[in-house]
Amino acid sequence: MPGRLGRWTVAVALLVAGCATGHQQPGTPAPSADIADQTDIWFMQHMVPHLWQTISITSLTQDRITHPALDRLAATVTRRDQADIDQLQGWLAVRGLAPHAHSHQRADNRNQTDLERLSRLRGTAFDLAFLQVMTARHRAGIDLAATETDKGNLPEVRQLARQLLVEQRAQARQMATWEHAWSAAGGTAGN
Repeated sequence: MPGRLGRWTVAVALLVAGCATGHQQPGTPAPSADIADQTDIWFMQHMVPHLWQTISITSLTQDRITHPALDRLAATVTRRDQADIDQLQGWLAVRGLAPHAHSHQRADNRNQTDLERLSRLRGTAFDLAFLQVMTARHRAGIDLAATETDKGNLPEVRQLARQLLVEQRAQARQMATWEHAWSAAGGTAGN
C-alpha cells in the first residue's frame, strides 16, 4: 500500500506540475494582465493548486469515513473544487497563464504530508484526522479568497472568491462542530 500511495502521490504531483508550469507555451499569446489585475492573477494561480491538493485529500475518503455526513461533505468539496478549478484554469488560459507550480506541503522527508498521514488511518481515527486536515485547508483557502475579495479587481474572480468564502466558512464551522462532538464522544459514528 505505501508503494502504491507513493506512486499515486507522485502521479498527482506530476499532473499538477504539468498543468502548472509557470512558463508560457510557444505560440500562445503574451499574458494580457495589467498591473491592476495582479491580485486576481495571484489568487487564480495559487487557488488552483490549493484546490487540486484538497481533491487529492478528499479522494482518500472512500471506504475510510464512518460518519455519513462527513462522507457527503467530502463529495461536495470534491465536486465544488473541480468546478472551481475548471473555471479558474479557463480564466488563466485566456490570459496565457498557468497555475502556480509548487505545493504548499513541506517537502521535508521527516514530516509526513497530509496524504501520507491520512493514508495510514481508517474509521473514526481517519474521520477526526480528516476533519483537522480539511479545517486547516479551508483556513488557507479562506485566506486566499479573502485577499481576492479585498484587493481583487476582476468582478467575476471576486465573485468566485466571495462564493468560496461563504462555502468554506460554513464548512469549517460545521467541521469544528463535528470534531468537538465526535472527539468528546470517543469518535462514535453518527449523522
